[in-house]
Amino acid sequence: MKSEMTLNESVKEAIEIALIRLLNKKDINKITVTELCETAGVGRSSFYRNFESLEDAAVSYVNRIYREYFRNNPVNPNAYKKPNFSFFLKERYKFVKKHRNDFTVLYKNGILYKSLLKMDPEIKAQYLLADVSESRYFSAMVMGFSAGVIEEWVAGGMKESEEELAEITKACLFGTVNSLKDAF
Repeated sequence: MKSEMTLNESVKEAIEIALIRLLNKKDINKITVTELCETAGVGRSSFYRNFESLEDAAVSYVNRIYREYFRNNPVNPNAYKKPNFSFFLKERYKFVKKHRNDFTVLYKNGILYKSLLKMDPEIKAQYLLADVSESRYFSAMVMGFSAGVIEEWVAGGMKESEEELAEITKACLFGTVNSLKDAF
């Protein structure tokens, strides 16, 4: 059973990687499942067994690369506390920069933001350092903010360094919090 799961995971990964390759050449709306499967070297039934759509394969790819990131970089429960927060943000942005080409191709096809928002709950929990089932509104707010920042950074060509973006993020977050406190 375990070898079947490993085989299925390798099939999924082949499809995800083939999708990214094809997205580097053409728009997602011009990619067919047949073409994707030929590029991945798998049958069409393998695609439909694992995914409902090409977007679903993109979401799975984002989950895969974040899962790998968290496996190699365990979350620090003190990441949101000073002075760790800047380091926490910089590390997340370094990860995005490492996958710059993939994030850019997903952005150009209009699926980056959606892919980030649709992360698996277990990945979101690590991403947010929170139990997303207990705090779904917090999760939605932070994921929307984070996905928006990443998308805007990618859209602008990632001109800001990770350090600069971390400072911008903190200023946005804490400026908003302070503004809201004053409003109430």
